[in-house]
Amino acid sequence: MRNYQEIEIWKNVQSADWNNWLWQERNTIRTVESLKKVIELSEWEVNGIKEACKYLKMRITPHIACLMDYNNPQDVIRKQFIPTINETLSEDDIDLFSDVNADDRYAPVNGLVHRYPTKVLIFPTNYCGAYCRYCFRRKLNRDAETSLKNDELQNIFIYIRENTQINEVILSGGDPLVLDDTKLEYIISELSKIPHVRFIRIHTKMIITNPYRITDEFVDLLSKFKSRFPIFFVIHFDTVEEFSPPMRIAINKLVDNGFLCFASCPLLKGINDDEDKLKALWTELLYLRVKPYYLFHSDPVKGLKHFMLPLKRGVEIMRNLYDRISGLSIPLYCFNIPDGGGHALIDYNNIKEIGVNKYLFHNFEGKEYIYNEPDFL
Repeated sequence: MRNYQEIEIWKNVQSADWNNWLWQERNTIRTVESLKKVIELSEWEVNGIKEACKYLKMRITPHIACLMDYNNPQDVIRKQFIPTINETLSEDDIDLFSDVNADDRYAPVNGLVHRYPTKVLIFPTNYCGAYCRYCFRRKLNRDAETSLKNDELQNIFIYIRENTQINEVILSGGDPLVLDDTKLEYIISELSKIPHVRFIRIHTKMIITNPYRITDEFVDLLSKFKSRFPIFFVIHFDTVEEFSPPMRIAINKLVDNGFLCFASCPLLKGINDDEDKLKALWTELLYLRVKPYYLFHSDPVKGLKHFMLPLKRGVEIMRNLYDRISGLSIPLYCFNIPDGGGHALIDYNNIKEIGVNKYLFHNFEGKEYIYNEPDFL
């Protein structure tokens, strides 16, 4: 990780500011001009950024920028966060989806998705601390970065209160940790008043992109609710290159205070589609007391063709890793069945190859889905 004070634009930034998560958010890199002050960019990269940002704008925290290799376009951190022309090449591909999960179809009220019987997703905000270039929710309009108002949240709480089969609430988005402590406390406090809500999950990438968000005050806030329900963190990790000393401190704060942490990871071509890379990632996570939970097969989303792998390769990777690392390090390997089919475990019971690039899936409801893998893979 580069020393930020060796970078011209930040040489006069005090450590108290740098380590302040709100300063990091206020100073995110959003333009090519700003990024060129931090890393070296070729003309090809500059043009690619400008074109790709027409579909999903760029947002990079200073912390993440310091993890990037200064002059290597193949650096995996750069690939994750810097837009490229590749994103524009499959925007019109008919084999890919704008909304692979069909979230809107399962949204009885604004900001809530109820796809599975006992759990719901709440999207309190539509934006993140930094934008991953392989985001499967690229369809979210981030031109205006907004959060739900209290009256919109109240409609969500009413829905949950009226549907007593719901026992788990997942805060996702967007990244819920871009909200300040006051807003998060309000949401969790209101959920705590609903008797049948027994579990809270917070899905986030902020522990990677802005680890300073995990303040002592935030941990104290969450600790108020320990006696009411467990609060779990599902953190989006992709590679060991994302690890940094501040990230390790953030993880320790959560785990040491009783908040169990799990890891979610998409399988991405050119970033982590390699047995050795995943072995290193999952082993190090377990050492940090973070349980690898999900490996998601790359989603067939418009603009993301260059990140996709064949299902056969994903199955091969998991076969090659099974029993070669601790069983505690092995996550569930899942696939988002396109057009709202839901999550399916990729194993011999849930997936069957029935033709060339053609697969039969069974989802959690027992329904059959045919997935025709794009022929470019």
